[in-house]
Amino acid sequence: MHIAAAAWTMTTLTDSATLVGLVQTAWATPGFLLALYAGAFADMVDRRRLISVTSLFALIVAALLAFLQWSGGLTIELLILGTFFESVALTLSAPAFMALTPELVDEPRLPPAIGLDAVSRNIAQSVGPAIAGIIIAAINPGAVFALNAASFVGIVAVAQRRGSAARLIVHRQSLNQAINNGIKHVVGTKQLRNLASRLAIMLGVTSVLTSVLPLFAKQSLQVASNGFGVLSGALGVGSVGAVWVLPRIRTKFGTETITLVAAAIWSLSVALLSATSAMVVAVVALFICGACTMAMLNILFSTFMVQLPNELRGRGSSLAMLMVWFGIALGTFIWGAVAATIGVGQVLLVAAVVNCLAAVINRFALRVVS
Repeated sequence: MHIAAAAWTMTTLTDSATLVGLVQTAWATPGFLLALYAGAFADMVDRRRLISVTSLFALIVAALLAFLQWSGGLTIELLILGTFFESVALTLSAPAFMALTPELVDEPRLPPAIGLDAVSRNIAQSVGPAIAGIIIAAINPGAVFALNAASFVGIVAVAQRRGSAARLIVHRQSLNQAINNGIKHVVGTKQLRNLASRLAIMLGVTSVLTSVLPLFAKQSLQVASNGFGVLSGALGVGSVGAVWVLPRIRTKFGTETITLVAAAIWSLSVALLSATSAMVVAVVALFICGACTMAMLNILFSTFMVQLPNELRGRGSSLAMLMVWFGIALGTFIWGAVAATIGVGQVLLVAAVVNCLAAVINRFALRVVS
């Protein structure tokens, strides 16, 4: 809801595609800057307390954004800064969340467990933007920021009541030494290195949709905020649908086959999206894009997590997150800048071609053994 509201708010402050894309960059950049430290913290401190503290900070930032929007004091700079700090809080807690999953299930159940985790997030992703669009149309974006702030109350309450499953895995190491050990393991393991690289590349390319979708909604489809919420929701609904069918697909096909086919279908759907001005066609295309993106993300990330030793899962997951956020931050900025030069429709076609080429190159240069 925050991303949808912030992106739409930016379109009311400026018509610049670069600045609209910069909202996504501000959201993704903390993951790149802080992921390694967040992973080390997840292996060294009480994860329950880490989640509580970061959630409280996120609550305060969201509440301030709501106040600024309601009072008329929200500027481009403050919106980007608030989005950045909101992401800082969630970045610091993310490895703690991710490291818990492998402790709660055994290895054979880890991929579907990660899939179920993705279901919860993508249900939120599908419902959140749609609700955000309705609230923006009925009230204003400040109400969305306020509701986001309220949502963190539940996280803090559960974290305070739930006993921590964290163990102090890292003993007698400095923070930097713990980070270095995690980096050495991932970089020194070819399979993990290839998977992390492919996560960055894949999300860097597919981030074109989150980068230019608000402008595509306004310029090509000529829809208001509620229409933008429906478009964003279509991506999330497609992601949820993919999670339910992925376990069956994985029993019949390998990692390389699934990722290559999903990339090809994603590119065809984006090409269709670039050529349409019909809302129905755009929703269908985005639904398919969401499913294909989740298929590629889930299979690469779950394969990565399965191959991490338990004592390095906090740091290993943070490295994967680092590559994910690096790809998103760089991708959204580049796609926004390119869209400002050649137009929204043309940049979608370019992204479709780049995605196909990247999928073929990755199959050989960064091959993954299932």
